[in-house]
Amino acid sequence: MRYYASLLCLILVLVSCKNQDKNPESDPDFKTEQTENKSTSEVNTENSTSANSNYNKSEKETLEAPDTNNNETEASSSVLIDPGATYIKVDESDANCSCYCLELDMNNNTELCLAENEMYINARYAKTGNSVNIFYVSPSNKNTNKDLPWEDFDTNTPIAVLSPAKNGNIELDWKGFYIDGELAVDYAIYGKKTLEGTYKKQ
Repeated sequence: MRYYASLLCLILVLVSCKNQDKNPESDPDFKTEQTENKSTSEVNTENSTSANSNYNKSEKETLEAPDTNNNETEASSSVLIDPGATYIKVDESDANCSCYCLELDMNNNTELCLAENEMYINARYAKTGNSVNIFYVSPSNKNTNKDLPWEDFDTNTPIAVLSPAKNGNIELDWKGFYIDGELAVDYAIYGKKTLEGTYKKQ
């Protein structure tokens, strides 16, 4: 029985030694191959990092650079204001041009509606570059609101500005009435709701 036990132990030792010889990490060829793989991996990582930084730099430049194509498209879709044309406010149905129209006559005063059936003024237009300034002149004959200090309002400070918008439209930005060069805050809202907005050529 002792003989079989010794034989069994001897077989186990031999098998153990044989497995140790087959361990790839102890194999010198394996170590060389592993070193080569590590070097290749480091080179690939450096190349990948370099490529990523180049890509990120390129992507960043693209994001930071102004979109010239978009600006050109926007500029081409915005046309200059057409003096002499009649514009009607978008989303308003005013076939008779009683309140929501702008008749751009650069040589004569024109009537503007500040509040339908109540408040009308005479105004004049003055072109400045691509924009047109609107100046208050006097209350219109149709004006029924006598409560405002019409005679105090400045006639040399723009009450609104017209600017070109997309698709041949124009945009009216209401500023308000001025008295002695200062915005008349109490009367600034008059005309804003009615006049401010986008207009299309009629």
